[in-house]
Amino acid sequence: TKPGISDELDPATMPHVLVSTGNGNFEYKQYDWKKRLVGDDDTNPKPSFVDFPIEHMFFYRNRMGFISGQNVILSKAGDLNNFWNTTAQAATDDDPIDISVGGKKPIFLHYVQPTSVGLVLYSTYEQFLLTTDSDILSPRSAKVNTMSNYECDPNVEAVSLGISHAFISKTPLYTRLFELLEISGDSPPLMADITNYVPELIPQSVDSLKVSTALNIVSLGETGKSDLYQYRFLNRSRDERVVNSWYKWQLAGTLLYQFFDASTLYAVVTDGTNVYVQSYDIAQSNEEGFLTLPTGEKTDVCLDMFNVNPHRTYNAATDKTTIELPYDVIPNKTFTVLTLGDISSVQYPTVNTTTPGSHTAELDGDLRGKNLIIGFLYDMTVDLPTLYKYRQSGDNNIINDDVSSLIIHRLKVKTGLSGPVDYKINIKGIDSRTDTVTVTMPNEYNLNNVNMQASATHVVPIFQRTENLSIQIVGNTPFPVSLLGLDWEGKFNQRFYRRG
Repeated sequence: TKPGISDELDPATMPHVLVSTGNGNFEYKQYDWKKRLVGDDDTNPKPSFVDFPIEHMFFYRNRMGFISGQNVILSKAGDLNNFWNTTAQAATDDDPIDISVGGKKPIFLHYVQPTSVGLVLYSTYEQFLLTTDSDILSPRSAKVNTMSNYECDPNVEAVSLGISHAFISKTPLYTRLFELLEISGDSPPLMADITNYVPELIPQSVDSLKVSTALNIVSLGETGKSDLYQYRFLNRSRDERVVNSWYKWQLAGTLLYQFFDASTLYAVVTDGTNVYVQSYDIAQSNEEGFLTLPTGEKTDVCLDMFNVNPHRTYNAATDKTTIELPYDVIPNKTFTVLTLGDISSVQYPTVNTTTPGSHTAELDGDLRGKNLIIGFLYDMTVDLPTLYKYRQSGDNNIINDDVSSLIIHRLKVKTGLSGPVDYKINIKGIDSRTDTVTVTMPNEYNLNNVNMQASATHVVPIFQRTENLSIQIVGNTPFPVSLLGLDWEGKFNQRFYRRG
Protein backbone atom coordinates (compact mmCIF):
# COMPACT_ATOMS: atom_id res chain seq x y z
CA THR A 1 0.00 0.00 0.00
CA LYS A 2 0.98 3.61 -0.43
CA PRO A 3 2.90 4.80 2.64
CA GLY A 4 1.10 7.15 5.01
CA ILE A 5 -2.51 6.17 4.17
CA SER A 6 -4.96 4.23 6.30
CA ASP A 7 -4.98 0.54 5.46
CA GLU A 8 -7.69 -0.78 7.80
CA LEU A 9 -11.30 -0.34 8.91
CA ASP A 10 -11.98 0.78 12.48
CA PRO A 11 -13.50 -2.31 14.18
CA ALA A 12 -15.01 -0.15 16.94
CA THR A 13 -17.30 1.62 14.47
CA MET A 14 -17.98 -1.43 12.29
CA PRO A 15 -20.64 -4.12 12.89
CA HIS A 16 -19.85 -6.47 15.78
CA VAL A 17 -20.41 -10.22 15.97
CA LEU A 18 -22.17 -12.57 18.36
CA VAL A 19 -20.12 -15.79 18.55
CA SER A 20 -21.28 -19.06 20.05
CA THR A 21 -18.73 -20.39 22.54
CA GLY A 22 -20.63 -23.61 23.28
CA ASN A 23 -22.97 -24.78 26.07
CA GLY A 24 -25.46 -22.05 25.25
CA ASN A 25 -22.99 -19.23 25.85
CA PHE A 26 -22.31 -16.35 23.44
CA GLU A 27 -19.64 -13.68 23.19
CA TYR A 28 -20.34 -10.25 21.73
CA LYS A 29 -17.19 -8.69 20.34
CA GLN A 30 -15.51 -6.69 17.59
CA TYR A 31 -14.89 -8.41 14.27
CA ASP A 32 -11.50 -8.88 12.61
CA TRP A 33 -11.88 -6.91 9.36
CA LYS A 34 -9.10 -7.49 6.82
CA LYS A 35 -6.67 -4.74 5.91
CA ARG A 36 -5.90 -3.11 2.58
CA LEU A 37 -2.78 -4.84 1.26
CA VAL A 38 -2.15 -3.05 -2.07
CA GLY A 39 -2.78 0.24 -3.87
CA ASP A 40 -3.94 3.67 -2.74
CA ASP A 41 -7.20 5.63 -2.55
CA ASP A 42 -7.41 5.76 -6.35
CA THR A 43 -6.48 2.21 -7.35
CA ASN A 44 -7.96 0.49 -4.29
CA PRO A 45 -10.38 3.01 -2.70
CA LYS A 46 -12.05 2.77 0.67
CA PRO A 47 -15.56 1.30 0.74
CA SER A 48 -18.19 4.02 0.37
CA PHE A 49 -19.64 3.27 3.82
CA VAL A 50 -16.51 4.63 5.53
CA ASP A 51 -17.45 7.81 7.51
CA PHE A 52 -21.16 7.19 6.75
CA PRO A 53 -23.85 5.25 8.66
CA ILE A 54 -24.53 1.63 7.69
CA GLU A 55 -28.30 1.36 7.22
CA HIS A 56 -28.69 -2.38 6.63
CA MET A 57 -26.70 -5.65 6.57
CA PHE A 58 -27.35 -8.76 4.48
CA PHE A 59 -25.77 -11.74 2.70
CA TYR A 60 -26.08 -12.28 -1.04
CA ARG A 61 -24.36 -14.78 -3.35
CA ASN A 62 -21.65 -15.64 -0.84
CA ARG A 63 -20.91 -11.98 -0.10
CA MET A 64 -21.62 -9.80 2.92
CA GLY A 65 -23.48 -6.64 1.95
CA PHE A 66 -24.03 -3.20 3.46
CA ILE A 67 -26.46 -0.43 2.58
CA SER A 68 -25.15 3.09 3.17
CA GLY A 69 -26.88 6.17 1.81
CA GLN A 70 -27.40 5.60 -1.91
CA ASN A 71 -24.72 2.90 -2.14
CA VAL A 72 -24.84 -0.88 -1.97
CA ILE A 73 -21.53 -2.51 -1.02
CA LEU A 74 -20.70 -6.23 -1.28
CA SER A 75 -17.56 -7.87 0.15
CA LYS A 76 -15.20 -10.14 -1.76
CA ALA A 77 -16.83 -13.39 -2.83
CA GLY A 78 -16.24 -16.05 -0.19
CA ASP A 79 -14.33 -13.58 2.00
CA LEU A 80 -17.01 -11.92 4.10
CA ASN A 81 -14.75 -9.61 6.13
CA ASN A 82 -12.75 -8.26 3.18
CA PHE A 83 -13.84 -5.08 1.36
CA TRP A 84 -10.54 -4.44 -0.49
CA ASN A 85 -9.45 -5.36 -4.02
CA THR A 86 -7.05 -8.25 -4.54
CA THR A 87 -4.70 -6.22 -6.75
CA ALA A 88 -4.38 -2.60 -7.80
CA GLN A 89 -3.46 -3.52 -11.38
CA ALA A 90 -6.60 -5.35 -12.59
CA ALA A 91 -10.17 -6.10 -11.56
CA THR A 92 -10.93 -9.69 -10.61
CA ASP A 93 -14.34 -11.38 -10.54
CA ASP A 94 -14.24 -11.88 -6.77
CA ASP A 95 -13.39 -8.25 -5.95
CA PRO A 96 -15.79 -6.21 -3.78
CA ILE A 97 -18.73 -4.49 -5.49
CA ASP A 98 -19.56 -0.86 -4.65
CA ILE A 99 -22.39 0.68 -6.70
CA SER A 100 -24.18 4.00 -6.31
CA VAL A 101 -27.90 4.25 -7.14
CA GLY A 102 -29.36 7.33 -8.79
CA GLY A 103 -32.82 8.61 -9.67
CA LYS A 104 -34.98 11.69 -10.19
CA LYS A 105 -35.43 12.09 -6.43
CA PRO A 106 -32.79 11.90 -3.69
CA ILE A 107 -32.15 8.21 -3.05
CA PHE A 108 -31.62 6.75 0.42
CA LEU A 109 -31.60 2.97 0.43
CA HIS A 110 -33.01 1.33 3.57
CA TYR A 111 -33.14 -2.47 3.13
CA VAL A 112 -32.98 -5.27 0.55
CA GLN A 113 -34.71 -8.54 -0.30
CA PRO A 114 -33.17 -11.21 -2.58
CA THR A 115 -35.03 -12.87 -5.46
CA SER A 116 -34.10 -15.48 -8.05
CA VAL A 117 -33.37 -12.73 -10.60
CA GLY A 118 -31.43 -10.33 -8.40
CA LEU A 119 -31.35 -8.22 -5.27
CA VAL A 120 -34.25 -5.78 -4.76
CA LEU A 121 -33.12 -2.50 -3.16
CA TYR A 122 -35.80 -0.50 -1.36
CA SER A 123 -35.67 3.27 -0.94
CA THR A 124 -38.43 5.54 0.32
CA TYR A 125 -39.94 6.27 -3.10
CA GLU A 126 -38.30 3.82 -5.55
CA GLN A 127 -37.23 0.20 -5.84
CA PHE A 128 -34.16 -0.98 -7.74
CA LEU A 129 -32.85 -4.33 -8.91
CA LEU A 130 -29.19 -5.29 -8.55
CA THR A 131 -28.54 -8.01 -11.09
CA THR A 132 -26.08 -9.29 -13.69
CA ASP A 133 -26.29 -10.59 -17.24
CA SER A 134 -23.48 -13.02 -16.49
CA ASP A 135 -23.45 -16.22 -14.47
CA ILE A 136 -20.92 -14.58 -12.16
CA LEU A 137 -21.69 -11.51 -10.08
CA SER A 138 -18.57 -9.37 -10.36
CA PRO A 139 -17.66 -5.65 -10.33
CA ARG A 140 -17.62 -5.70 -14.15
CA SER A 141 -21.02 -7.39 -14.64
CA ALA A 142 -23.09 -5.99 -11.75
CA LYS A 143 -25.70 -3.38 -12.63
CA VAL A 144 -28.57 -1.58 -10.92
CA ASN A 145 -31.80 -0.70 -12.75
CA THR A 146 -34.90 1.14 -11.59
CA MET A 147 -37.65 -1.43 -11.06
CA SER A 148 -40.71 0.44 -9.69
CA ASN A 149 -41.82 3.65 -7.98
CA TYR A 150 -43.82 2.86 -4.86
CA GLU A 151 -43.63 4.60 -1.52
CA CYS A 152 -42.57 2.31 1.34
CA ASP A 153 -41.86 2.83 5.01
CA PRO A 154 -38.13 3.31 5.70
CA ASN A 155 -38.25 1.83 9.21
CA VAL A 156 -40.04 -1.50 8.58
CA GLU A 157 -38.21 -3.96 6.34
CA ALA A 158 -39.89 -5.64 3.40
CA VAL A 159 -40.46 -9.39 3.72
CA SER A 160 -40.59 -12.29 1.30
CA LEU A 161 -43.88 -14.18 0.86
CA GLY A 162 -42.18 -17.01 -1.02
CA ILE A 163 -42.75 -15.92 -4.63
CA SER A 164 -43.34 -12.21 -3.96
CA HIS A 165 -42.36 -9.38 -1.64
CA ALA A 166 -44.53 -7.45 0.80
CA PHE A 167 -43.86 -3.99 2.24
CA ILE A 168 -45.89 -1.38 4.08
CA SER A 169 -46.77 2.19 3.15
CA LYS A 170 -48.26 4.58 5.67
CA THR A 171 -50.90 7.28 5.37
CA PRO A 172 -51.49 9.84 8.15
CA LEU A 173 -54.04 7.50 9.79
CA TYR A 174 -53.60 3.94 8.51
CA THR A 175 -51.08 1.44 7.18
CA ARG A 176 -51.36 -0.35 3.85
CA LEU A 177 -49.64 -3.62 2.96
CA PHE A 178 -48.49 -3.91 -0.66
CA GLU A 179 -47.23 -6.94 -2.56
CA LEU A 180 -44.75 -6.95 -5.45
CA LEU A 181 -45.40 -9.81 -7.89
CA GLU A 182 -43.56 -11.19 -10.91
CA ILE A 183 -40.27 -9.44 -10.17
CA SER A 184 -37.95 -9.65 -13.17
CA GLY A 185 -35.20 -7.70 -14.86
CA ASP A 186 -37.16 -7.31 -18.11
CA SER A 187 -40.39 -5.57 -17.04
CA PRO A 188 -41.81 -3.71 -14.05
CA PRO A 189 -43.37 -5.89 -11.34
CA LEU A 190 -47.07 -6.10 -10.63
CA MET A 191 -48.38 -4.48 -7.46
CA ALA A 192 -51.34 -5.54 -5.30
CA ASP A 193 -52.81 -3.76 -2.28
CA ILE A 194 -53.41 -6.59 0.21
CA THR A 195 -55.24 -4.28 2.62
CA ASN A 196 -57.82 -3.05 0.10
CA TYR A 197 -60.45 -5.24 1.87
CA VAL A 198 -59.67 -3.66 5.26
CA PRO A 199 -58.33 -0.17 4.50
CA GLU A 200 -58.90 1.13 8.04
CA LEU A 201 -57.90 -1.93 10.07
CA ILE A 202 -54.17 -1.36 10.63
CA PRO A 203 -53.13 1.84 12.46
CA GLN A 204 -50.40 4.10 11.14
CA SER A 205 -48.13 3.40 14.11
CA VAL A 206 -47.21 -0.28 13.46
CA ASP A 207 -43.47 -0.91 13.49
CA SER A 208 -43.12 -4.71 13.32
CA LEU A 209 -43.65 -6.87 10.20
CA LYS A 210 -42.94 -10.61 10.31
CA VAL A 211 -43.90 -13.44 7.95
CA SER A 212 -44.01 -17.23 7.95
CA THR A 213 -43.85 -18.60 4.41
CA ALA A 214 -44.56 -22.12 5.71
CA LEU A 215 -47.81 -21.03 7.39
CA ASN A 216 -48.68 -18.30 4.86
CA ILE A 217 -49.12 -15.72 7.61
CA VAL A 218 -48.07 -12.06 7.81
CA SER A 219 -48.10 -10.49 11.27
CA LEU A 220 -47.97 -6.76 12.00
CA GLY A 221 -47.75 -5.12 15.40
CA GLU A 222 -46.63 -2.07 17.31
CA THR A 223 -44.09 -2.07 20.12
CA GLY A 224 -45.83 -1.13 23.35
CA LYS A 225 -49.32 -2.12 22.16
CA SER A 226 -51.29 -5.37 22.62
CA ASP A 227 -52.84 -5.83 19.17
CA LEU A 228 -51.45 -7.96 16.33
CA TYR A 229 -52.92 -7.65 12.83
CA GLN A 230 -52.49 -10.83 10.85
CA TYR A 231 -53.05 -11.73 7.22
CA ARG A 232 -53.44 -15.37 6.20
CA PHE A 233 -53.39 -16.44 2.56
CA LEU A 234 -53.33 -19.57 0.44
CA ASN A 235 -52.09 -19.79 -3.13
CA ARG A 236 -53.71 -22.44 -5.32
CA SER A 237 -51.28 -21.62 -8.11
CA ARG A 238 -48.82 -18.90 -9.01
CA ASP A 239 -51.64 -16.75 -10.39
CA GLU A 240 -54.53 -17.65 -8.06
CA ARG A 241 -54.94 -16.93 -4.36
CA VAL A 242 -57.99 -18.65 -2.89
CA VAL A 243 -57.76 -17.33 0.69
CA ASN A 244 -57.35 -13.68 1.76
CA SER A 245 -58.09 -13.42 5.47
CA TRP A 246 -57.43 -10.58 7.92
CA TYR A 247 -57.99 -10.81 11.67
CA LYS A 248 -56.80 -9.16 14.88
CA TRP A 249 -55.24 -10.75 17.96
CA GLN A 250 -54.90 -9.21 21.39
CA LEU A 251 -51.80 -10.29 23.29
CA ALA A 252 -51.70 -10.88 27.05
CA GLY A 253 -49.36 -7.92 27.53
CA THR A 254 -47.73 -5.30 25.33
CA LEU A 255 -45.49 -6.30 22.44
CA LEU A 256 -41.71 -6.07 22.57
CA TYR A 257 -40.80 -8.42 19.71
CA GLN A 258 -42.36 -11.17 17.59
CA PHE A 259 -41.05 -13.93 15.33
CA PHE A 260 -42.06 -17.24 13.72
CA ASP A 261 -40.36 -20.60 14.20
CA ALA A 262 -41.78 -23.62 12.31
CA SER A 263 -45.54 -23.66 13.07
CA THR A 264 -45.28 -21.46 16.15
CA LEU A 265 -45.54 -17.70 16.62
CA TYR A 266 -43.49 -16.32 19.50
CA ALA A 267 -44.24 -12.96 21.09
CA VAL A 268 -42.05 -11.27 23.69
CA VAL A 269 -44.42 -9.19 25.82
CA THR A 270 -44.37 -7.23 29.05
CA ASP A 271 -47.00 -6.35 31.63
CA GLY A 272 -45.02 -3.30 32.74
CA THR A 273 -43.02 -5.23 35.34
CA ASN A 274 -42.35 -8.72 34.00
CA VAL A 275 -41.29 -9.92 30.55
CA TYR A 276 -42.77 -13.12 29.09
CA VAL A 277 -42.09 -15.17 25.98
CA GLN A 278 -45.45 -16.46 24.77
CA SER A 279 -45.87 -19.14 22.10
CA TYR A 280 -48.90 -19.67 19.86
CA ASP A 281 -49.24 -22.94 17.97
CA ILE A 282 -50.77 -21.96 14.63
CA ALA A 283 -51.56 -25.56 13.67
CA GLN A 284 -55.27 -26.44 13.70
CA SER A 285 -54.86 -29.03 16.44
CA ASN A 286 -52.12 -30.48 18.58
CA GLU A 287 -51.46 -34.22 18.44
CA GLU A 288 -50.26 -34.01 22.04
CA GLY A 289 -53.12 -31.78 23.19
CA PHE A 290 -54.64 -32.04 26.64
CA LEU A 291 -58.24 -32.14 25.43
CA THR A 292 -59.09 -35.59 24.06
CA LEU A 293 -62.44 -36.51 22.53
CA PRO A 294 -63.89 -40.04 22.78
CA THR A 295 -63.24 -40.35 19.03
CA GLY A 296 -59.52 -39.73 19.59
CA GLU A 297 -59.11 -36.15 18.33
CA LYS A 298 -56.83 -34.00 20.45
CA THR A 299 -56.42 -30.27 20.82
CA ASP A 300 -55.26 -27.68 23.32
CA VAL A 301 -57.25 -25.23 25.40
CA CYS A 302 -57.81 -21.68 24.17
CA LEU A 303 -56.38 -19.68 27.08
CA ASP A 304 -53.72 -17.02 27.27
CA MET A 305 -50.68 -17.94 29.38
CA PHE A 306 -52.08 -21.46 29.92
CA ASN A 307 -50.15 -23.64 32.35
CA VAL A 308 -50.64 -27.36 32.94
CA ASN A 309 -50.80 -28.83 36.45
CA PRO A 310 -49.54 -25.89 38.52
CA HIS A 311 -48.38 -26.41 42.10
CA ARG A 312 -51.27 -26.79 44.56
CA THR A 313 -51.88 -27.53 48.23
CA TYR A 314 -54.93 -28.97 49.97
CA ASN A 315 -56.35 -27.86 53.32
CA ALA A 316 -58.45 -30.67 54.84
CA ALA A 317 -59.90 -28.37 57.48
CA THR A 318 -61.52 -26.08 54.92
CA ASP A 319 -61.76 -28.67 52.14
CA LYS A 320 -60.16 -26.24 49.71
CA THR A 321 -57.30 -26.53 47.22
CA THR A 322 -54.98 -23.55 46.82
CA ILE A 323 -53.42 -23.11 43.38
CA GLU A 324 -50.20 -21.11 43.04
CA LEU A 325 -50.01 -19.02 39.87
CA PRO A 326 -46.57 -19.13 38.16
CA TYR A 327 -47.08 -15.55 36.97
CA ASP A 328 -48.70 -12.28 37.95
CA VAL A 329 -52.34 -11.50 37.25
CA ILE A 330 -52.98 -9.84 33.89
CA PRO A 331 -55.24 -6.80 34.32
CA ASN A 332 -58.71 -6.97 32.75
CA LYS A 333 -58.37 -10.71 32.08
CA THR A 334 -60.53 -13.49 33.58
CA PHE A 335 -58.52 -16.14 35.39
CA THR A 336 -59.79 -19.62 34.45
CA VAL A 337 -59.25 -23.11 35.84
CA LEU A 338 -60.14 -26.14 33.71
CA THR A 339 -60.36 -29.43 35.63
CA LEU A 340 -60.08 -32.69 33.67
CA GLY A 341 -60.89 -36.07 35.16
CA ASP A 342 -63.84 -37.92 36.65
CA ILE A 343 -65.60 -34.59 37.01
CA SER A 344 -64.62 -32.01 34.38
CA SER A 345 -65.41 -28.39 35.08
CA VAL A 346 -64.57 -24.80 34.17
CA GLN A 347 -64.26 -22.31 37.06
CA TYR A 348 -63.38 -18.64 37.32
CA PRO A 349 -62.00 -18.12 40.86
CA THR A 350 -60.86 -14.81 42.29
CA VAL A 351 -57.08 -14.46 42.53
CA ASN A 352 -55.60 -13.41 45.86
CA THR A 353 -52.89 -10.78 45.24
CA THR A 354 -52.52 -9.43 48.78
CA THR A 355 -49.19 -11.20 49.36
CA PRO A 356 -46.42 -9.54 47.29
CA GLY A 357 -44.83 -11.93 44.82
CA SER A 358 -47.40 -14.67 45.49
CA HIS A 359 -50.67 -14.95 43.60
CA THR A 360 -53.03 -17.79 44.56
CA ALA A 361 -56.57 -18.98 43.91
CA GLU A 362 -58.79 -21.28 45.99
CA LEU A 363 -61.13 -23.99 44.72
CA ASP A 364 -63.52 -26.23 46.61
CA GLY A 365 -62.61 -29.87 47.12
CA ASP A 366 -59.44 -31.95 46.94
CA LEU A 367 -57.89 -31.44 43.50
CA ARG A 368 -54.62 -33.26 44.19
CA GLY A 369 -53.92 -35.74 41.43
CA LYS A 370 -56.32 -34.03 39.04
CA ASN A 371 -55.25 -32.60 35.71
CA LEU A 372 -55.59 -28.82 35.97
CA ILE A 373 -55.06 -26.25 33.25
CA ILE A 374 -54.99 -22.59 34.25
CA GLY A 375 -54.85 -19.44 32.15
CA PHE A 376 -56.68 -16.28 31.19
CA LEU A 377 -59.86 -16.30 29.14
CA TYR A 378 -60.17 -14.43 25.85
CA ASP A 379 -63.01 -14.04 23.35
CA MET A 380 -62.94 -15.04 19.71
CA THR A 381 -65.35 -12.78 17.81
CA VAL A 382 -66.37 -12.96 14.15
CA ASP A 383 -68.54 -10.13 12.79
CA LEU A 384 -70.49 -11.45 9.83
CA PRO A 385 -70.99 -9.08 6.90
CA THR A 386 -74.45 -8.27 5.55
CA LEU A 387 -75.80 -11.40 3.86
CA TYR A 388 -76.94 -11.18 0.23
CA LYS A 389 -77.75 -13.58 -2.54
CA TYR A 390 -74.82 -13.44 -4.91
CA ARG A 391 -73.70 -14.76 -8.25
CA GLN A 392 -70.28 -15.40 -9.71
CA SER A 393 -69.38 -13.65 -12.94
CA GLY A 394 -66.20 -14.78 -14.71
CA ASP A 395 -62.69 -14.50 -13.21
CA ASN A 396 -64.17 -15.24 -9.76
CA ASN A 397 -65.91 -11.86 -9.54
CA ILE A 398 -68.70 -11.91 -6.95
CA ILE A 399 -71.78 -9.73 -7.54
CA ASN A 400 -74.14 -9.21 -4.58
CA ASP A 401 -77.84 -8.62 -5.19
CA ASP A 402 -78.50 -5.78 -2.73
CA VAL A 403 -81.72 -4.63 -4.47
CA SER A 404 -83.95 -7.68 -4.08
CA SER A 405 -85.80 -8.44 -0.85
CA LEU A 406 -84.18 -11.08 1.34
CA ILE A 407 -85.57 -12.32 4.67
CA ILE A 408 -83.14 -14.61 6.51
CA HIS A 409 -85.01 -17.42 8.24
CA ARG A 410 -82.07 -19.29 9.75
CA LEU A 411 -78.32 -19.80 9.60
CA LYS A 412 -76.64 -23.18 9.32
CA VAL A 413 -73.06 -22.98 10.58
CA LYS A 414 -70.75 -25.94 10.03
CA THR A 415 -68.13 -26.37 12.75
CA GLY A 416 -65.16 -28.59 13.27
CA LEU A 417 -63.52 -29.47 16.58
CA SER A 418 -65.43 -27.03 18.80
CA GLY A 419 -66.93 -26.35 22.19
CA PRO A 420 -69.91 -24.10 22.95
CA VAL A 421 -70.54 -21.21 20.54
CA ASP A 422 -72.54 -18.00 21.12
CA TYR A 423 -74.49 -16.36 18.29
CA LYS A 424 -75.33 -12.73 19.08
CA ILE A 425 -78.27 -11.53 16.98
CA ASN A 426 -78.70 -7.75 16.73
CA ILE A 427 -81.85 -6.49 14.97
CA LYS A 428 -82.64 -2.80 14.52
CA GLY A 429 -85.29 -1.66 16.99
CA ILE A 430 -85.22 -4.93 18.98
CA ASP A 431 -83.13 -5.87 21.99
CA SER A 432 -80.23 -8.08 21.01
CA ARG A 433 -80.31 -11.75 21.96
CA THR A 434 -77.69 -14.47 22.30
CA ASP A 435 -78.24 -18.08 21.22
CA THR A 436 -75.73 -20.48 22.81
CA VAL A 437 -75.24 -23.72 20.93
CA THR A 438 -73.65 -26.33 23.17
CA VAL A 439 -72.34 -29.69 22.07
CA THR A 440 -74.11 -31.64 24.80
CA MET A 441 -76.56 -33.62 22.68
CA PRO A 442 -78.86 -36.35 24.08
CA ASN A 443 -77.37 -39.83 23.72
CA GLU A 444 -74.18 -38.34 22.22
CA TYR A 445 -72.28 -36.96 25.21
CA ASN A 446 -70.07 -39.43 27.09
CA LEU A 447 -69.95 -38.81 30.83
CA ASN A 448 -66.59 -37.62 32.23
CA ASN A 449 -65.27 -36.68 28.80
CA VAL A 450 -64.46 -33.31 27.27
CA ASN A 451 -67.64 -31.54 26.17
CA MET A 452 -66.71 -31.10 22.50
CA GLN A 453 -67.61 -32.52 19.09
CA ALA A 454 -65.39 -33.21 16.10
CA SER A 455 -68.04 -31.82 13.72
CA ALA A 456 -71.52 -30.34 13.94
CA THR A 457 -74.03 -28.10 12.18
CA HIS A 458 -75.53 -25.29 14.27
CA VAL A 459 -79.01 -24.09 13.26
CA VAL A 460 -79.60 -20.49 14.41
CA PRO A 461 -83.13 -19.04 14.00
CA ILE A 462 -83.25 -15.46 12.65
CA PHE A 463 -86.37 -14.42 10.63
CA GLN A 464 -85.41 -10.84 9.75
CA ARG A 465 -84.59 -8.74 6.70
CA THR A 466 -80.89 -8.83 5.97
CA GLU A 467 -80.50 -5.03 5.96
CA ASN A 468 -81.78 -4.86 9.56
CA LEU A 469 -79.52 -7.62 10.81
CA SER A 470 -76.01 -7.92 12.26
CA ILE A 471 -74.60 -11.19 13.63
CA GLN A 472 -71.60 -12.01 15.79
CA ILE A 473 -70.14 -15.48 16.34
CA VAL A 474 -68.39 -15.63 19.71
CA GLY A 475 -66.26 -18.25 21.41
CA ASN A 476 -65.85 -17.26 25.06
CA THR A 477 -64.92 -20.55 26.75
CA PRO A 478 -61.57 -22.34 27.17
CA PHE A 479 -62.59 -24.67 24.34
CA PRO A 480 -61.72 -24.02 20.68
CA VAL A 481 -64.18 -22.94 17.99
CA SER A 482 -63.49 -24.11 14.44
CA LEU A 483 -65.72 -22.54 11.76
CA LEU A 484 -65.79 -24.47 8.49
CA GLY A 485 -68.68 -22.92 6.55
CA LEU A 486 -71.95 -21.03 6.67
CA ASP A 487 -75.23 -21.24 4.73
CA TRP A 488 -78.43 -19.28 5.08
CA GLU A 489 -82.04 -20.13 4.32
CA GLY A 490 -84.73 -17.54 3.71
CA LYS A 491 -87.26 -15.94 1.43
CA PHE A 492 -85.87 -14.22 -1.66
CA ASN A 493 -88.00 -11.91 -3.83
CA GLN A 494 -86.69 -9.99 -6.84
CA ARG A 495 -89.75 -7.67 -6.81
CA PHE A 496 -90.01 -7.98 -10.60
CA TYR A 497 -87.09 -5.57 -11.07
CA ARG A 498 -85.38 -5.35 -14.44
CA ARG A 499 -81.67 -4.69 -14.46
CA GLY A 500 -79.72 -3.20 -17.32
